[in-house]
Amino acid sequence: MRNSHPQMLSLVLLVLVTVSLGAATWREARAQDPRPEVGHPAPDFTLPTLDGKMARLSAFRGKKAVLINFWATWCAPCRLEMPTMEKAYQKCKGKGLEILAVSVDAGPKSAVKNFMDELGLTFPALLDPEMKVLQLYRLFAVPASFLLDKQGVIRFKELGYRDWTDPESTKLLQQVLR
Repeated sequence: MRNSHPQMLSLVLLVLVTVSLGAATWREARAQDPRPEVGHPAPDFTLPTLDGKMARLSAFRGKKAVLINFWATWCAPCRLEMPTMEKAYQKCKGKGLEILAVSVDAGPKSAVKNFMDELGLTFPALLDPEMKVLQLYRLFAVPASFLLDKQGVIRFKELGYRDWTDPESTKLLQQVLR
């Protein structure tokens, strides 16, 4: 029995090392895959705008609060929500608010442009036709919104339609603009 202790100790050490390495790898993977949840930094992304320029979320970090809205031209609640976003944008853009409207339309970008023009929307529309950023944010439906503070931390998440001009939304916007 005495001879089995060194072998047992070696086995236990091997298991501990393996578990430690596995935990380190898991922690590293989680650090590279930030959670799109309230209190966590928003996952960074870069997408083309309607005019062909590239917009990167992290470019706003330290400068502006950001409302990320995932939407589509065929989405009826999106059509209702967008004008309220435009009103909030006009009221708050001078105070440091940026809106990034991420379209998940798979069709031609002219459909997105026509939608924006029809509703008189002036905030940037970003194009995510392959829905890669939608997946990065672990979403399955539109509309969905994430309100980020100036440090890029998610402070509010809304799944579904929201009136961005109602008193509660106005209060949320004021909080992230501080």
